[in-house]
Amino acid sequence: MQPSRLAAALALAGVLALGGCGSSLDAIHPSPSATPTDFAGVTRSLAERNLEVSGVVSGDPGCDDAALVPMAISFRLAGPGLDGTVAARIYRFKDAAAYDRLRTSVDRCAAAWVGDPATMLMVDASPYVLVADGAGESAAADAIRAALREAAGY
Repeated sequence: MQPSRLAAALALAGVLALGGCGSSLDAIHPSPSATPTDFAGVTRSLAERNLEVSGVVSGDPGCDDAALVPMAISFRLAGPGLDGTVAARIYRFKDAAAYDRLRTSVDRCAAAWVGDPATMLMVDASPYVLVADGAGESAAADAIRAALREAAGY
């Protein structure tokens, strides 16, 4: 066999061997699970559904609960199905334990700043809870739910 053909045959054998190893390694190492995105990712997910975020204020939980300050972001949300812009807040918990410990605090806090509970939208997609005052049940609410679940990695 000529040297160039021998080198090509050895290279091909190496590629085939590595390809076989990859598939057997995949069997013992599962695919990585999706992870939640940051707030910029949440806004991109909302924008993909024609919802616009403005007036972002980090650390504003909407109430005097200091434990929620580090995880709270207030903003305005506008788009199809919403009557003008609506006040919204998102709370992002660092882990499941923090979510479990503080989740009921979000309910109490929302009661302090939501104007009309009948039109409030609350979406849980751990590690997030999103509250929107005025979104109610609408096509916009469905888009907000889908955006948040996507951002959470569901």
